[in-house]
This record gives sequence, C-alpha cells and structure tokens, in this order.
Amino acid sequence: MDGVIREDHAVEALLEQATPRPTPPTEDERMIHDAVQSEWQAVTTRHIRRRRLSNFAVAATVLVAVTVAFNQFRVNDVVPLQVASIEKSHGSIYLLGEQSELRELSDFATISAGQTIVTGSDAGIGLVWGNGGSLRVDANTRIEFVSPAEVYLREGRVYFDSRGTEITAAITGSGVVSPALAIETEHGTVTHLGTQYMTYVNDAELTVSVREGQVAIDGTYRNETAHDGQQMTISGRGLPTVLDITGYGKDWAWIEPVAPVPEFDGRPVHEFLSWVSRETGLQLMYDGDDAEQLAAGSTFFGEVETRPTLALEFWMRTIDLDYRIEGGVIYVSAISAGGGT
Repeated sequence: MDGVIREDHAVEALLEQATPRPTPPTEDERMIHDAVQSEWQAVTTRHIRRRRLSNFAVAATVLVAVTVAFNQFRVNDVVPLQVASIEKSHGSIYLLGEQSELRELSDFATISAGQTIVTGSDAGIGLVWGNGGSLRVDANTRIEFVSPAEVYLREGRVYFDSRGTEITAAITGSGVVSPALAIETEHGTVTHLGTQYMTYVNDAELTVSVREGQVAIDGTYRNETAHDGQQMTISGRGLPTVLDITGYGKDWAWIEPVAPVPEFDGRPVHEFLSWVSRETGLQLMYDGDDAEQLAAGSTFFGEVETRPTLALEFWMRTIDLDYRIEGGVIYVSAISAGGGT
C-alpha cells in the first residue's frame, strides 16, 4: 500500500505543480458578464411574454365566447317579419332550407320574409296577405316571400284577390283595396290595380289571367297592361299573346278549396251568395225583386266549411230560394214565385 500512489493523490500532486491559470483581462470579464446578463434577461423576457400571451389568449377566448353568446342572443331576439298567415291548406307543403333541402311542414300558421314554400302535386294554400288581400298558391309551385309587398314566383301558379281579407265588407262595396303586391318572375314583375288575377310562370313564359280590374306587367323587354277578361302571355322579346277568357271554369277551380270563408252566421243571405259569386267568378243575378228582397232580408244560420260551389248547393236547401247556373251566371229566384232549377 505504501508504494502505491493513489489516483487522487497523483492528481493533487499534478495540480500543485501546475502554474495558475491566467486571469482574463478586465475588458473580457466585463464582456462575459454583460453577455450572461443579456441572455438571462432574454430568457426572463420570453417567459414573461409567454405568460402574458397565455393570459391574453384566455382573455380573448372569453371575449369571443361572450361576443358569440351576445350575438346569438341578439339573433334569437329578432322577431321574423311576418308577411302572411295561412288560413287554409291541403296536400304536401314544404319549406326550402338553406342547403336546398325540403322539409315538409304540417302545423304552421304563418309565413315570414325570406322563406320559400314549395307545394306538392296535391297541394294548395290559402293565405291572408299581411298588407291585405287573399293570396292562393296552387300545386307544383315554388314561391319565395321577399317582403310584405313582394313575392318571387319561380315556377307554378298563384292567384291574388286584393279585396280578399275583408270578404264580407268587400262584397257589400266597402272593402279596402290592399296595397300593391309585386309578383316578381324571371320574365317580369306583375302588380295589381285593385283586382282578381292569376299568374303562372315557367322557364319559357309568363301568363297573367285577369278576372277583375287591371294588372300591370313590367316585363323584361316591354311593359304591358292586362284588363279584366284577358289572358296575356309574355315570352322572350316577342309581342305578347292576348286571349279573351272567362273568369270562371276549370282554370279557376283550383282556388276554391283554399278560398277564405267569412263568418256568415247571423249575416244576410245576400252576403253569402255574393261571396260564392266572387269566389267562383260567376255573376249573381236575381229573378225579380222579391228574390233579391228575400235574400237581403233573410238571415244565414250556420258555419260554411266547404268550397263555394259545394256550399251553394248545400245551403240553398235551407233557404226559401232556388238557383240555377247558366252561362256563367247564378240566377236566384224565390221558390214562392215559381222559380226552379
């Protein structure tokens, strides 16, 4: 053991024989000190910045969440602008979604601006228009409700009666004509001047049939006016085709099932007969003063739940009046006067 030199003793002996390391110049010491301090500050600053960014991110996330919630509240708080209410409907009716999907509607009562309705081959809708009047939508129709004064008829057929909201007042001559309803189509815009009319559109043409009053057509290439008893068809740049038509018959029959029905119970029979006349397009005439006086003086009792032509057939059995239909006219006579069908 005495002759063996341990490693730690050898290292110690070597260090004792080594000369001291030279002290770095004062300038170098200062540079090294400054570099170390600078790096320490940089590391510290990055740490603080990361912590601040983390805190900022959390705050921003909270702010975004609050903003979204607030905006959602504001959106949900907005009441849709109602343009019409549904009075009658039958068949399959669909609401067009944002992704062009169709959702069948069953128990809905109102229609708002921005909605698009599509009717099936068995469908029809009777609407009380918000600004006044009765708008009816036929089967196989696609219509967008733009505003309280405008719809866009993409395809299909609609009918508008500007006096349809207050039927009873209208048929007695005191109805208020609704503000103009603009029916936009690919081929032009249709507006009424106090009337009953039907509008049909497809890819090739626009057809307007006027039962009563006048209709202005602001076409893509020309402006036209259709009058009662006329059917005007516009297609492209050509001159319109105008036909003389009647305001009754099979072309108008589709509007009857969705016609608005006033409350007739306790009202004069004359008002019921006038309603049937207006909804069917048939003229009402009395065979003699006694028939007219009886209709004006008799009271209607009951609730009408069927289309006008069927209601006429049913309810006339309960009244001391008879009727017949000839040449587009409903002739009403007093049974006591010997009138008959």
